[in-house]
Amino acid sequence: MPRSRSAEVPPVPGLGTRLVDELRRSGADSAAMADAAGHLSAGAFATLYRSAIEHLEAQVAQGDGHPPMRKREVDLLCRCLLSCRTLADAIHCAADFCAMLNPRAGALSLSTDQGAAVFRMDSLRRRHSPAACLVDVTGLLFYQRLFTWLIGEPIRPLRNFLGHPNREDAIPFLSLFDRPVEVGQPTYGFVFDAALLARPVRRRPAELEAFLVDFPFRLAAGEPASQVPLAQQVRSFIDAALARQAPLPTQQELGAALSLSVATLRRRLHAEGTGYRALREACLLEAAKHYLRNTEWPIERVAGYLGFSNAAAMRRAMVRLTGHPPSRYRNAQ
Repeated sequence: MPRSRSAEVPPVPGLGTRLVDELRRSGADSAAMADAAGHLSAGAFATLYRSAIEHLEAQVAQGDGHPPMRKREVDLLCRCLLSCRTLADAIHCAADFCAMLNPRAGALSLSTDQGAAVFRMDSLRRRHSPAACLVDVTGLLFYQRLFTWLIGEPIRPLRNFLGHPNREDAIPFLSLFDRPVEVGQPTYGFVFDAALLARPVRRRPAELEAFLVDFPFRLAAGEPASQVPLAQQVRSFIDAALARQAPLPTQQELGAALSLSVATLRRRLHAEGTGYRALREACLLEAAKHYLRNTEWPIERVAGYLGFSNAAAMRRAMVRLTGHPPSRYRNAQ
């Protein structure tokens, strides 16, 4: 397999260990890789990443009762999309291509709603597992970067969501997403500006060979987490906990997950013009608005679901942050 041509960028923290741990669970001989997982160059890490995902995908697909999608089929998919006129055409083409390989390639769909485009990827798993999460998150990141490459313009999701119930299984990937990530959703996917659907496909067949070197396995090693604002990464952890109705992560827990001391976490958030408490309140406020707007739950239930001690505590927070109590906000919507 060709070595990655990318610069020697450190791999995403924790992903190498995560891959090796899952290989151990699967029964693969990972002893040699375990010693090197934390000290690999970008190219060698991409090789480990590819080997691990191909092994895990084969195992997960076997459990689902079908063979895995092959790398040459992924390459053919990319080649087919080059003939499309716009990004919207390319996404629909990808959906048709995957439908021909059903269920090995899962099911893709595209919809629009009030200026937002929603891309969904249903991996059609019979059951969720940590190995399946690794494979499916890799697939979702593959589509994000493929679409970005096709139009030569960044696609910055407004929202990302994962069809896997456990945030912990996806932690090494969370910093790679450009927006907070929700877990436990019906499918995998992301929401982005629908105006991008009209963008023309700018790439040409001559560019494909270089693009496919180690793709999509170089994506984790090629984009260090430091490029994503720390505040954004912190929000992704808080939003994921809210989606799971789990306790919100403390500063100590966030620091451990991001390999930062609490003091460094606070200092870097301050440099970005925010802090842990402000981010926590912003996430709670957005979640409260969502449930008030999209459900008929009593305010007491919304408050309890979000971890407020009672409805009065949620009311005080909303009045302080928005100037309006929950009931007035719901009636206005």
